[in-house]
Parts: sequence; structure tokens; C-alpha cells
Amino acid sequence: MDKHCFKTDLAQDTIIDQHYQDEAIFDSHFKHKDFQHCQFEHIDFQDVSFENSYFVNVTFIHCDLSNIKLNHTLFRHVCFENCKLMGTDFSESIFDQVIFQECLCSFANFAFMHNKTVQFQHCYLQNASFVEVKMTKTSFDECDLRQCEFLHASLSHIDLSSCQIEGIMTSSQDIAGAIIAYNQAPALIHLLKVKIKE
Repeated sequence: MDKHCFKTDLAQDTIIDQHYQDEAIFDSHFKHKDFQHCQFEHIDFQDVSFENSYFVNVTFIHCDLSNIKLNHTLFRHVCFENCKLMGTDFSESIFDQVIFQECLCSFANFAFMHNKTVQFQHCYLQNASFVEVKMTKTSFDECDLRQCEFLHASLSHIDLSSCQIEGIMTSSQDIAGAIIAYNQAPALIHLLKVKIKE
């Protein structure tokens, strides 16, 4: 895979088999872009949006996609590795075989996400939001979920036992059936609306 200039190639609607490295993209807004078999490495996206776009067989490595918009976008066989995704807006996007590894995802918006197997591995998801999401094919491995919001997003059968869940924002209905460790129970006791007598 040869290295190309990302800024130049963005003039195309479909980009296939390209490797982009050490670039910064500013103040750019795109629709209907199609990326296939591409690798992005050390790319800094600032004030950028990709709406109704496609990322298929794509890898992001050490990229900064913080606070950008990726709404109504398809991610299929995509890996985010050691990326900054702080405040990134993924709302109403489709995730099919997507892996987030060692990523900073605080305040990221996954509302109305349509997911077909999503894995979060060693990710920081503090204050991230999952609203109106079917979580059945989502997994969390050693993630920081403190103050993370799950609203109308059932965690039934989801294993949270390796995660930090203090202050998790959810309901008794959404947390019902989740798999937790014994020492995590106090973090969820408030959802039972009971008083503990000392």
C-alpha cells in the first residue's frame, strides 16, 4: 500500500487501497465518501465531518478524530487503534465488525447506533453516550465506563465485570441481566431505590 496525500485524494468520491500518514485535515465537510481497504496513521482531523459515508476494511492508527462528526456513516471491518475519539459524534451510524482498541472515547456519542458486533478493548468511555442502542452484539473488555450513559440500551447478558462502572448512568431496566463482578454491586445499588441500614 503506497502512501498518498490525503488532502489531494479527498477530491475523489471513492478511495481504494491507500495509506495516509502524518497529515492534518481542517475545516472540511464531506458527504457520500467511500473508503475501502485504507489505512490512516497519525492523521489529525479537526472540524471535519463525513456524513452518509462508507469506511470498509479501514484501519485508524494513532489518529485524532476528536469532536468531529461521523453521522449516518457505515463502518464495516474497521479498527480504531490508539485513537483519540473524544466527543466524536457517531450518532445513527452502522457498525459491522468494528474494534476500538486503547482509544480515548470520553464524551463520544453513539446514540441510535446500529451495531453488528462492536468490541471496545481497554477504552476510556467516561461520559460517553449510548442512547436507543441494541447492545446485544457489543462487548467491553477492561473499559472505563464511569459516568457513561446507557439509556434505552439494554445491557442484558453484557459482561461488564472487567470494567470500571462507578457512576454509570442507566436505569434498572437497562442494567437488568448485565454480568458484573461481586465488588461492582455497590456501584449499582442506587438503581434498586433501597436504603441500606448501617
